[in-house]
Amino acid sequence: MRYMVLVTLLALGCGAAREAAPPEATPAKAGFEVAADTSEAGGTAESGEPLPSQSGLERKIVYTARVDLVVEQFDPIPEQVETLVKQFDGFVASSSLTGSPGSSRSGQWTLRIPVARYEGFLAAARELGEMQQLNVDSQDVTEEYYDVEARIRNKKRTEERLLDLLEKATGKLDDILQVERELSRVREEIERVEGRLRVLKDLTSLTTVTLSVREIKHYVPEGAAGYTTRVRRGFNASIDALVATAQALSIAIVVLSPWLAVVLVFGLLLVVAWRLVRRRRKRSSLVEVERVEESPITG
Repeated sequence: MRYMVLVTLLALGCGAAREAAPPEATPAKAGFEVAADTSEAGGTAESGEPLPSQSGLERKIVYTARVDLVVEQFDPIPEQVETLVKQFDGFVASSSLTGSPGSSRSGQWTLRIPVARYEGFLAAARELGEMQQLNVDSQDVTEEYYDVEARIRNKKRTEERLLDLLEKATGKLDDILQVERELSRVREEIERVEGRLRVLKDLTSLTTVTLSVREIKHYVPEGAAGYTTRVRRGFNASIDALVATAQALSIAIVVLSPWLAVVLVFGLLLVVAWRLVRRRRKRSSLVEVERVEESPITG
């Protein structure tokens, strides 16, 4: 029995050593659609199990996009984003709003949208404001996805053989403990690989869209901003800078006012002291003049 256990564990260990880590995803051509590969060659997974023919595979693509917009009024944007996401059956993964009184506001949202509604959502999101930038990317993770599935199947078959061996084991306690340790290792590997598969399923079923909206004044949504619009925006930006500077100066005056009072008192003391010194010098000069006039003329 001990010999059988050792042979079985050795065979399982060799099989596990042949399994390589899942390959890194290879980038696909950026865009809204990726054409399926019509090649008939099936290939072999990293786990050693043959993959189905490429023509029979459902392509697994990870889509990501970034949309940067500017608007004149930021107030309705958060509600509009929430409504738009619900309309396309998505959800808000995270959001961040920034701004302060007297300054422009901005917001950034990380959105998860179903792949089937990805293109429609991008088109609708662009209508929220004036688009400044649009970046779209995609990654083909088909090979990794199906290889991970094959690895899970292989690991589970190994687990079944170990369970059967443990159930029938009647040998020494050391042999049983050795099988249990191997079974624990296999189960940990199954959980790790299943975790990776869950991540791939999430990434390929829901696209990730990063939406950034920045507030500017006198927003013109129709087409590109013309000369008049640019002049008006520049003038208003100059006014805003002037107001901000005036506010900063007023704050500085308030902050320095206690010190200004000290400087004023010190300055008054200096003026009084200077006048006293000047008066004494003037009196001394008059006394000298009187003495000269009163002295007898000799010669």
